[in-house]
Amino acid sequence: MQNLKWVFFIFFYGFTELTLAYTPKEGNVTANLGPFIYKTNFRGSDSGIQSPIKTGVGMLVNGDVNEHGALEIGIFYLDKYFFREKDSLYLAENTDLIHITMGYRRFLTSKLSSSLTLFSSYSVGDPHIFRTEFPPNQEVDTSARDITEYGFDLAVQYELWEADRIAVVSDIRYSYSVTNKLNERGDHYGTFISLRYFVQDKQGTYKKEEKKP
Repeated sequence: MQNLKWVFFIFFYGFTELTLAYTPKEGNVTANLGPFIYKTNFRGSDSGIQSPIKTGVGMLVNGDVNEHGALEIGIFYLDKYFFREKDSLYLAENTDLIHITMGYRRFLTSKLSSSLTLFSSYSVGDPHIFRTEFPPNQEVDTSARDITEYGFDLAVQYELWEADRIAVVSDIRYSYSVTNKLNERGDHYGTFISLRYFVQDKQGTYKKEEKKP
């Protein structure tokens, strides 16, 4: 948790006065690639089960539809943890997932934007029991054993630094699953710190626009 606090500190205060800002424009295409630091939204159990902080990798592609918004597609590779409670006992399982998002990004200011996307996650590995308090003869499972998971991703993005075609940006993201099982914690949240690359404009080229003072 201490690591996430430092990430949020950098998000809000780092490099703020040193940056220029991205100018959205119809036809612009940008791509983001970087690490995603995240954890499942589980506060922990009285018996000591905790949700670990994990690091995955993500990529976003945005196509600007006008100066206010863009269509967004994302893909993340996650080692996802799920926690389920029954009769005051807990089961924690994890599995590797491909997390795919599709939706809309809204530019709020020259540096700040937010996005709302639909996600679908697909298991690409075998589930593992991280910890269980249930006896072997009691059948309890989590969404780690499911093939597909669905829900919504909400993100707020801030541009930390920009120079020519590249920029460093940070997203604070929350993923809300609509396929959680009864008494299951499967939502996750975290920070996506990425390098954004300006791919092309509407004419398929790159042109540096003048920045207003």
